[in-house]
Amino acid sequence: MPFESVGEVRNYFHWEDPYWASRENVRRVTARFFGRAPVYYLVHWNEGALPADLDARVADGTVCAADFEGAVLAEPTNYTCLFCDAQLRAAVVDGANPILGKGRAARLRAHTFVRKCPVCHHEIAGGVVEFLPPL
Repeated sequence: MPFESVGEVRNYFHWEDPYWASRENVRRVTARFFGRAPVYYLVHWNEGALPADLDARVADGTVCAADFEGAVLAEPTNYTCLFCDAQLRAAVVDGANPILGKGRAARLRAHTFVRKCPVCHHEIAGGVVEFLPPL
């Protein structure tokens, strides 16, 4: 999913993309809202929950809503730990976005979120689905 410039897709950083592309439980997508520049998102499943043959069904147009039942939409963003002030990159759930359709509340309840800062190991709140390792 290379783009010609970072400015053409919001939240896209070419140095992070290979990490997200390597994750078995993540698919990278872009969405355009109201004619604005596209936004880079991550569709994130719990480990081992990505439906079999999802990529092939997307490619041939046979994908359906049921394929995304276990997924949440996440946005790569800067994250600062409130306890140790570590500056990290994280995928944080976008719980209000309607892209994945109905069942958003159930997906959020069923999803596994990161509960500890990877630096200080203090418990954190919020919707972090994954921290990007240091590059």
